[in-house]
Amino acid sequence: MEENNRDKNTDIHCDVAVVGSGPAGQRAAMECAREGRNTIIIDRRNHKVGGVSLHVGTIPSKTLREAVMHLIGYRHKHLYGDEYVVRHHICLKDLLERVELTLQRELAVLESQLMAAGVKVRYGEARFLDPHTLEIHNRKDEHLFNLHADQFVLAPGTVPRHPEDISFDYEVIFDSNFIFSHKSRIKELPKSLIVVGAGVIGTEYAAMFAPLGCQVTLVDRQTRILPYLDGDISRLLLREMENMGVKMALGRGYRSIRRTEDGKGLVETETGEKLIADAVLVSLGRVPCVDRLDLPAAGVELANRLTIKVDDSFRTSAPHIFAAGDVIGPPALASTSAEQGRVAGRNVLGYTVRNHRPELFPFALYSIPETSLIGSTEEQLVEKGIPFLKGVARYRDVAKATIKGGFVGMLKLLFSPDDWKLLGVHVVGDQAAELIHIGQAVMSLGGRVDYFVHNVFNYPTWAEAYRVAALDGVSRLRVPSLLDGNEMGGA
Repeated sequence: MEENNRDKNTDIHCDVAVVGSGPAGQRAAMECAREGRNTIIIDRRNHKVGGVSLHVGTIPSKTLREAVMHLIGYRHKHLYGDEYVVRHHICLKDLLERVELTLQRELAVLESQLMAAGVKVRYGEARFLDPHTLEIHNRKDEHLFNLHADQFVLAPGTVPRHPEDISFDYEVIFDSNFIFSHKSRIKELPKSLIVVGAGVIGTEYAAMFAPLGCQVTLVDRQTRILPYLDGDISRLLLREMENMGVKMALGRGYRSIRRTEDGKGLVETETGEKLIADAVLVSLGRVPCVDRLDLPAAGVELANRLTIKVDDSFRTSAPHIFAAGDVIGPPALASTSAEQGRVAGRNVLGYTVRNHRPELFPFALYSIPETSLIGSTEEQLVEKGIPFLKGVARYRDVAKATIKGGFVGMLKLLFSPDDWKLLGVHVVGDQAAELIHIGQAVMSLGGRVDYFVHNVFNYPTWAEAYRVAALDGVSRLRVPSLLDGNEMGGA
């Protein structure tokens, strides 16, 4: 969408100005524009809406993962053997072409949606001059125009954290934004890779590179990857990643990261171990883009040094300014950011709207295999002293796994032994991010575990795992009514 320099050196006015066009910004802008508000998005990415999520984050990384899984024949190896692949030689070009096709398609869809809603778009860096005025300038800090608005939604997103002691050259040492972007100077898939940081992004990339034959080492100070996952899920994921060839260097942070004279990446750990690889991916978290906005000029307070402080309507300390998305802190997911943007937009319009039970938002990790969860983990319930029972279905227990070849995986239900209500659902394996929505719907409606016992599922499907897990769980209760349907609970 190219609507910009015609405003150069002029002042323009709108009802609502939205900073950022990622999931939060785009949803907020469309909510406002659809109800007749003159709405303008300001985005720093030249002539491309969509933010990090579309261009270097969610969409590219998930497309890359899908391309990898297809080309290596991941879903069929259990049927045809480990030697089975769709293509024996996989080059970087194969992967990037798939990513680019998806990106262009999604970009066209978003541009069409914004246009249909009546959202205008301008490009440039934004910073507040006063509570109602943004100065828009280009990356050379040349003034373009001033934008006056009655209300604002701030959704500028985040950038990868760059520790001062690491020099990113984008030839050997990369961050997650640019490992496969135009800024990257990587020409072919590395034969070896060190991933520093076993968070969501680091774990996903480690799991993607290893099946391509890349020797991957995952380095993290924590002794367990993704400690917020349920323990059973985390252990299965760890085992599968190690089976794919990921070497775990846990319980040790990095002491230094640098490029060697012969063009390799060298990571020295806190224990003195020296790791060498063709490339190093540094994934040590992301930082909200608040420093460029000059928030004090608008009277907007920070919750800490990095995130914007908001109330439950996403209103900031300045009553006419709202904020949503990664810039307000966790969970910092595309899905939750979009919902925050929608709610913020409704409140801008004068409605009284709050997040609807955010504790029931699902979480997904697009590793190989993927994982997803909603509600409490077993460890959290134990820590809180909440009684529970669990039921487990292994993927190999359902016919769909035999048909598809996806034997690796499990679905775990946690429920109350008193009223049988679901307390948590945890999935690892193929289609985990899709399967979780069944559990989400039942939990959101106050459903009980016996819903899965008596519900009829299409056969054969992955969803049948819910019934298998529920039967496993209720069998521990020895309550006949749960099995014969006399006291069936509904969702």
